[in-house]
Amino acid sequence: MKVTIEEHPPITLGNNGMLIRIRDEDGTNLGKLWIGQATVRWARGSVHERNAKRLSVQEFVTYLNNLP
Repeated sequence: MKVTIEEHPPITLGNNGMLIRIRDEDGTNLGKLWIGQATVRWARGSVHERNAKRLSVQEFVTYLNNLP
């Protein structure tokens, strides 16, 4: 699968992917989301990357498509 970031210029993700930190309005760390060519990883709070939940990009897309 090819994952790109639609910015100008477009960026193609490499093997390490991209890290997105997610915080609430008060700045509290809710977790980290890594999006790569083959996998999506989620680590809630300050959980280390090696303990993150992992899905293939295809599984992630299927999951999102099945949401009501």
